[in-house]
Amino acid sequence: MLRFQRNRDNSPAKSAEFPFVHPQSLEEVAGILRFKGTTFIYKHSTRCSVSLFAMKRLLTVDPVENEQWVYIDVVAQRSLSLALAEELNVWHESPQLIMLVDGKVMAYGSHQRVSETTVDEWRNEVKN
Repeated sequence: MLRFQRNRDNSPAKSAEFPFVHPQSLEEVAGILRFKGTTFIYKHSTRCSVSLFAMKRLLTVDPVENEQWVYIDVVAQRSLSLALAEELNVWHESPQLIMLVDGKVMAYGSHQRVSETTVDEWRNEVKN
């Protein structure tokens, strides 16, 4: 499994593993979709430089309470990624970030929209 490190200021004290959930089956995805709270689903392509930069931007996000982060590798988990796109009725792209609240799609974006700024904007929209 991939282990991504967060590191804003290169300080060892600030470095911590980002809390991604890595579903391996449709049953696990179904459980994720039943989560009561906010879910961010990040679809990542290990073959795409745009995905690499999107991941680096996301690693600067500070997860908050009652929030889960899901990582889908669109290359290794293609069938899972496509099934999720169909279930959520969100056109598949990568990199892609999808925000769910209580299992309902609230927002989604791809490419340059996969960023810490987008996460902050979406969180603020849900608060209001």
